[in-house]
Amino acid sequence: MFKRQSARKRTPPTGKGEMPPTAAARPAETERVEPRAVPASSDPRGGDRSPSREEVAIHAYHRWLARGEPIGTDWEDWFEAERQLAATA
Repeated sequence: MFKRQSARKRTPPTGKGEMPPTAAARPAETERVEPRAVPASSDPRGGDRSPSREEVAIHAYHRWLARGEPIGTDWEDWFEAERQLAATA
């Protein structure tokens, strides 16, 4: 089913019998990073931002706990949490 590999050395994938260059042998290249403006959606000051998924999830979870942990109300809790957080944003 499976072939056993022999104990002899295998040639590297370069095909020339030599090992590929290591990271230390390669010349160091510096990447140029250009400055960009921060998107408005990630601006921590708020403004016209909608609540994040994490904020909605936490709010929905606390709403679910306050309601006595009913089964099958996850969607209702999620949508109500979105509505409440959007109203306060």
